[in-house]
Amino acid sequence: MNQPKKNEQAVAKKESSAVAAPVVDLALVAQDAGQGLSEINMDTIQIPFLKILSSMSPQTKKQKKEYIEGAEEGMIFNTVTEELIDGAEGITVVPCYFEPVALEWTDRGTGSSAPVAQHPVDTPLWDNTKKDELGKARLPQGTYLERTHNHYCLLIDKDGLTTQVLISMKVSGLSKSRKWNSLVLSAKVKNGEQVINPPSWYFTYTLRTKPQTNEKGDWYGWDITRSNPVTPDIYAEGKAFNASVKKGDVEVNYEQEDTGSEKTDGENPF
Repeated sequence: MNQPKKNEQAVAKKESSAVAAPVVDLALVAQDAGQGLSEINMDTIQIPFLKILSSMSPQTKKQKKEYIEGAEEGMIFNTVTEELIDGAEGITVVPCYFEPVALEWTDRGTGSSAPVAQHPVDTPLWDNTKKDELGKARLPQGTYLERTHNHYCLLIDKDGLTTQVLISMKVSGLSKSRKWNSLVLSAKVKNGEQVINPPSWYFTYTLRTKPQTNEKGDWYGWDITRSNPVTPDIYAEGKAFNASVKKGDVEVNYEQEDTGSEKTDGENPF
């Protein structure tokens, strides 16, 4: 009979002597649910942005303080948790509220990383803009307007748990946003003989990243498909999130949206 080698015996002894980490009884956790969170509300948290990392994103550059090991162009980045998600694998989200806005910006490096102001998307300020050499809608005072589509969503993880997130699309991302809105508007379900156009939070959508190209360069953009109806619990969550955003209870911190890119918008620099 073959005897185990000395190093194999040592490994086996080490594994057998390892002490398992204690596990908290989930029944106890359930009893304490919500404690320590009573003063936390929408005024004391920030909604994460989900962004596509570009080749210019500091998270992909080892010499930058924002560098994250394993970060690559085309990955999906959570600006709060700093989680990286494989763009080819994608994410599952439920769109709960759509908000088109016009953001007024200063040029990078000349002011705050947050926009100067947020205007209604149909603001009359557009009439005062002129396109500069970069194609930006420049105002007389030197700032510029950028049309932005904000999609407030529930992100569903592999365990079926949800997180409120914001997916902001601009520049070339606007075409992806319009496609997404078309998918939402075209959704139909039958209730007996009645055909219903359900609310946006009735279906889940799968968002992956896909290489894009034009005569100016290459980048990654969103690839969006409609998936399955949500569960009753998530339907209720989506409806509540829609109401919160509509009431103005959800405040957006655009400074963190800027963390996913260096000199581009994180989707398409062209």
